[in-house]
Amino acid sequence: MKNWSFKKWNTLLGWVVFAIAFLTYFSTIEPNLSFWDTGEYISSAVKLEVTHAPGAALFQLVGAVAAMFAFGNGENYSVVINSMSALFSAFTILFLFWTITHLVRRLLNKEFDEINKHQEISILFAGVIGALCFTFSDTFWFSAVEGEVYSMTSMFIALLVWLITKWENEYHDADNERWIILIFFITGLSVGVHMMCMLAIPAVCLIYYARNYEFSWKSFLWANVFTLVILGIVFKGIFPLIMTLFGKLEIFAVNGIGLPFHSGTIIAFIILVTLCYFALKYAKNAKKNIYQTIALSVIYMMIGFSCWMVIPIRAIANPPMNLNNPDSAIGMLDYYNREQYGDWPTSYGQNYTAYLDANGIQKNEDGSFKTKKTGDVYEKDEKSGTYRKVGDRFNYIFSQDHVSFMPRMFNEDKDVMANYISMYGAPDFSFNYANEEIADSPEAKKIFEELRQKYEEGTIKADDYLQVKKYNLINVQKPSLSQNLDYFFTFQNGYYFARYLMWNFVGRQNDLEGNMENTKGNWISGISFIDNAMYGDQSKMPAKFKNESTVAFFFLPLLLGIIGFFFQLNRDFGRFYAILSLFILTSVGIVFYTGVKPFEVRERDYAMVGSFYAFAIWIGLGAGAILWFIQKKVKADGVNIGAGVLLLGIPLMMGFQNYNVHDRSGRYAAYDYAYSTLKSLPKDDILFVYGDNDTYPIWGMQETSGLRDDVKVVNFTLLSTPWNIDQVKRKTYNSKPVPSSLNHEDYRDGTNDQIYLMTKDDWNNIFANLKDQGAPEETFAGFKKFLMQDSMTLKEAVNFIKTQSEDKNEILKMLFGEAKFEKFNFLPVSKFVLPVNKANAVKSGIISAKDLPETVDNITIDYKSNSMFKNNLMLLDILANFDWKRPINFSTGGVYSPENIFFLGDYLQYDGFSYRLVPINTPEREDGEMGRVDANSLYQIVKNYKWGNFKDLNVHFDETSMQNIVPYRSSVSRAAEALALSGQKAKAIELLDLASKEIPVVKYNDPRSLSSIVYGYIVSGQEQKGLKLAEELKKGIFVEYDYYANLPAAEQRFVSRQMRTKPMEYSLVVGAVSDAYDKIGQGEKGYAYLVKSIEPIDGRFNNFVKDLKQMGKEKAFKQSENVQKITPFYTYLFDVMNPYDSTYAKEKENQITDAIMKATQ
Repeated sequence: MKNWSFKKWNTLLGWVVFAIAFLTYFSTIEPNLSFWDTGEYISSAVKLEVTHAPGAALFQLVGAVAAMFAFGNGENYSVVINSMSALFSAFTILFLFWTITHLVRRLLNKEFDEINKHQEISILFAGVIGALCFTFSDTFWFSAVEGEVYSMTSMFIALLVWLITKWENEYHDADNERWIILIFFITGLSVGVHMMCMLAIPAVCLIYYARNYEFSWKSFLWANVFTLVILGIVFKGIFPLIMTLFGKLEIFAVNGIGLPFHSGTIIAFIILVTLCYFALKYAKNAKKNIYQTIALSVIYMMIGFSCWMVIPIRAIANPPMNLNNPDSAIGMLDYYNREQYGDWPTSYGQNYTAYLDANGIQKNEDGSFKTKKTGDVYEKDEKSGTYRKVGDRFNYIFSQDHVSFMPRMFNEDKDVMANYISMYGAPDFSFNYANEEIADSPEAKKIFEELRQKYEEGTIKADDYLQVKKYNLINVQKPSLSQNLDYFFTFQNGYYFARYLMWNFVGRQNDLEGNMENTKGNWISGISFIDNAMYGDQSKMPAKFKNESTVAFFFLPLLLGIIGFFFQLNRDFGRFYAILSLFILTSVGIVFYTGVKPFEVRERDYAMVGSFYAFAIWIGLGAGAILWFIQKKVKADGVNIGAGVLLLGIPLMMGFQNYNVHDRSGRYAAYDYAYSTLKSLPKDDILFVYGDNDTYPIWGMQETSGLRDDVKVVNFTLLSTPWNIDQVKRKTYNSKPVPSSLNHEDYRDGTNDQIYLMTKDDWNNIFANLKDQGAPEETFAGFKKFLMQDSMTLKEAVNFIKTQSEDKNEILKMLFGEAKFEKFNFLPVSKFVLPVNKANAVKSGIISAKDLPETVDNITIDYKSNSMFKNNLMLLDILANFDWKRPINFSTGGVYSPENIFFLGDYLQYDGFSYRLVPINTPEREDGEMGRVDANSLYQIVKNYKWGNFKDLNVHFDETSMQNIVPYRSSVSRAAEALALSGQKAKAIELLDLASKEIPVVKYNDPRSLSSIVYGYIVSGQEQKGLKLAEELKKGIFVEYDYYANLPAAEQRFVSRQMRTKPMEYSLVVGAVSDAYDKIGQGEKGYAYLVKSIEPIDGRFNNFVKDLKQMGKEKAFKQSENVQKITPFYTYLFDVMNPYDSTYAKEKENQITDAIMKATQ
């Protein structure tokens, strides 16, 4: 080995870092499913199912091969697919190492055999240090240990960049073009994983330029132009054109000339092959290498892209998970274009204020919104053998008052708009004198003044704008260009991208999702005076914000990257610019194109992993620069090796610090959640789920293990799409179709898109208008009964939806306008009756025979929303037809909205992770708990739980995993309460102790979930355990609150939300104790505890007043506003006190006011 060439050492060390990376990732992979999309992707790989748009065809194909190594054992599928991610991540590190050593070598402008021993040491250490820094970086490691597409995406980016270096190594060879052709083939394949891979194309093109041309500003500018053209051709040209060709020809062939389905696809394929043949023939006859290279590159890229064929092939097979059902060229075009996610502006378009202003969208003369057609919506009509046009795709035409350049704040979601307002203040507005109906209205002026006062006080919310929008009362001003630019640079690129970059290469405060607080998810360096200056004294921060995810690298990896940045800039501008293009496009480019929203449901650093890869290259170059500098000063190999080993300490420091937080080998949270949920459900249940984290783990478990495949899992959000409705109406495995009487024609796109629910006032207005117009008495005679009738059965409601008549159409025209009335429908009432078949309810296991005395004959549903969409229409249809022959459960993730459960909140039974629909009236409790509890049933459910391995204190769980602690503890508390009240206290204590063992309080001490355990212990007779826990929680609440309260005013505004939660949490704990005493008939103890718990608040208030009295009057008056740091505790406790003493709140408020006035006057 002593006489080995540099090339041999380069190859060997590449595989060494590969082995280090693979062993690191393999030892830390999650042994089962993770949260978010992994359940979906693992299922799609194992059974070649269809994921959400735009799909991951190649990931599925490779995953299907990898799944063979599970040897049919369902429990091994997740491990195999997660291991596949670890393997691809290790290959990323391999290619990164070879890329770094190549780029360092190119700085010397030397070939492999020209490297001397001194240079060899520096180059190899540079490669190892850069590669290992990326190996142990936070974002990449996160994706490397779960079955998601981002590890494979990173591998393709690394592979594309490495392949151009291989071409560069063989630049003088006659057949070097083969590497270019291979690059384009890999590009085509990579689109079958993620579109992000295409962002490596500019780096490839610019390295090609750097090798082929001498630098000049003219050639450099042309290189940029050609690079952008190539990227545009690939990203917005070849692939979209291929999809469009197939889609348009399919429509023409089937609808135009009557050929069978997929004929157009075959014709398009023949045309494509013919074009490729003639292009290749022309290039060959021209006898120009460049023509042949271009032709072969395009052809091979399309061959790589052909992996996408697996998606329509599998969609035609209609597997259990078939999202969007892209079973034709038409469907594939929509699938590729991600039509389900809609459109959004980038450099020019509407601002969010367009949705707050009644005139934000331009209107037609009939009052409907103006739109611009962007395409047609087709669906396959098997009966007619054609594609039926069911609607138009369109964009709204927005008022120019709300359109601008760089509209970075454009999202219409109410919660997102609220975040815009919280960051940049509410948009200004003026009275709309152009609206003649309100111009002279005193009532309108009054509403405007009230709204204006809220604006001046800074208390106005997005809801306030939306509430007056229907009256066309105000003209809202759009955000200024400076606000949009500030949002783009400061928030989207600063708080998002720059913060993520610093996480990876400087340090991370914790892995809690940040909303600009100074305690969550910030970057830190480990250098106290810097961190304290940015976020306050980190040593005083509550312990819960400092955990295994707190890491600090003292700027060292970042500094290496900055050194490498300038080192390459000064010595090799062409290749520097290539890496810079990759860095910018995969960071700022992604931020610009996607228009990142403020405070998303999860951190999005994984989407910018390509930029961290580019930065790791500069880290390697920085290490090489330092080693070269030392080599020039001290010409001794030993010193150079010593310096290399010292620098190697930087990635090793990152690895040691990041290991525990990324070690998921002991995490079972997602898997155990899915297992516990499915095991808790009755036989043949229909389970409604609502989000990624209550859907994909359950789907993943059913698909990979077959557990409880009798349960029909229905995602309520997807149920608004016709393709998903079709799927839930068919049998999958052992789960029966959902009961339904609606046909596809009743819910296809463009039919029953929205159902309006009429009220008596609506009917009175309609008939009053008819009378004023002199209409005959018999007009709409069939609907006059609804002037008196206010309810109908659910079956009658479904039949009404299906019924068509001239009179009904006329009413629809009155409601929705002449142009689009056919898309809509209405129901004549807003109350519905659900008859109860008691015999079926007992037989199906919905209730027990012992529950029959409590069972009602009918459930009356007061539907309090004025409209319903397809998902609620289908829920109405299911309820109308299930006849209590099958249980129906609603995941706890959706019951926060009454509309999600069809306003059936008073007819639920708590089953732990879900609520079962039961014909027993149980109103919501004062403490907000919903549903009845069957003590023995819930006891068995809890006993069958798998607990996620929270008991292992050495395992780190992220915020998403810990969210399940609340339902775990709530299940135990409610079961314990029911058991204790039924005289089964031993069982109650058994469950409470089980929860304390499985989810130790010492680590997971969240008052929101533990207040229920406090309640359970006291109700079960373990009073001292409950009180002790309550006191510990109260103490912790004060410690955290005092930390926030003592922050400087400038920093407090970033933690205002957290500050507001502390008084609420305090009242939860106190309320849990007092409610528990009240429940067991010891109300006087509850009152005494409540009074005692108010004493610490009184003490704080008294000290505050005492301090005020020692100040001057003027200063005391100013400082008196700080009483608001104490009064929220009183406010929440007043609600707890009210059942005991209804006059207490008023008396205490008067005492507070009097004390403040005396201290300040």
